[in-house]
Amino acid sequence: MLRSVTPKFCKTVSSSFIQSRNTVIVKRVHKPPLIEVPGETPLNTPQRIIDKQVAHTDDDKWMLYEVEEKFQPHHKVKLILLRNVDDYGKKGQIVNVYFHEAYKYLLLPKFAVYHSEENIEAFKDIIIPEDVNVYSSESAQTFISRYSKRVFDVCLNLDVPWIIEPWHIKASLRKHKVWVKSEDIEIPGGKIEGPDVSLENKEFIAILTINNKEQLKLRCRIHHIGEDAVKNYGWYIKQAEPVWESERQDLLDMNRAPPSRKQKESKEFAADIEAFNQWKYEREQRLA
Repeated sequence: MLRSVTPKFCKTVSSSFIQSRNTVIVKRVHKPPLIEVPGETPLNTPQRIIDKQVAHTDDDKWMLYEVEEKFQPHHKVKLILLRNVDDYGKKGQIVNVYFHEAYKYLLLPKFAVYHSEENIEAFKDIIIPEDVNVYSSESAQTFISRYSKRVFDVCLNLDVPWIIEPWHIKASLRKHKVWVKSEDIEIPGGKIEGPDVSLENKEFIAILTINNKEQLKLRCRIHHIGEDAVKNYGWYIKQAEPVWESERQDLLDMNRAPPSRKQKESKEFAADIEAFNQWKYEREQRLA
C-alpha cells in the first residue's frame, strides 16, 4: 500500500556531535605499601601525616595503571511492556531496547520490566508470545510511530463548496511525502462540508489502513485558503477543538509531536507550550 516514504527515517549524524557515556576500568601496576604511623589507626591517620611520610619517595610509580576495559558498547536489554508505549510497542510485547533508553523511558516510569523468569511468571496473562507478529512489518511499526504524531492540514477552498472525502486526506499525506490509495482511507466521524469558517482550525480523525492490518488514526486539521483566509501561525503546536464532539476524547488520547527547542524558547508560544505539557501529563495519567 505504501509506495514510497521519504525522506529516510534515519539520517547520518556526524560522530563529533554524538555524546556517549563510557566506563574505563583500570588496575594499579605496582601495589602501594601500607603506611603505618605509630599511635594512629589506618582509617584515622590525618592526610598531612600520610603526605609527609611519602615526601621525596618514588611515589609516582604507584600512580601507574593498566587499562582493563576502556569501552562498553551500547547493548540492548530485553523488556516486557506493561502498557502501550509510544515508539516502543504494545502492552505485553517483548522488545529489545538499548539500555540507555530502556532505563530513562521505560524502566524508570514503570512502563516495562526486565525479561526474566520471575517477571514472565508474574505477567504471563498479558505477555504476547515472541513468535506472534504484532505488526505486519518492521517498516509499518516505524511508519506508525512517525506519523501518529503528525497534524495533517487539509486545505479547502474558501469560495467553492466542498465535502471532505478520502482523496483530500490522500492529498494532505502527499505533502508529507506519503503515497497511499484513497480506498485505504476512511473518515468515520461523518459528513463535513463547507466552506464554513466555524470549522477553521478544527480537527477530525481519518483512519489509514496499512498492509490490510494496522489502522492508523490521523489527526487532520481544517484550513481554508483564499483571499480572506485566516492566518494561523504556529497552528501545528496549538491545541484545537474537534469538529465532532464524539471524537474529542480520541483526539486527546492520540499522540502529538513535542515542540521544538526554538518553540520552547519563544515567548510567543509560552501559553501553547504550557498547554501541551498539561495535555501530556493528563494523557500519561489516563493511559497508565
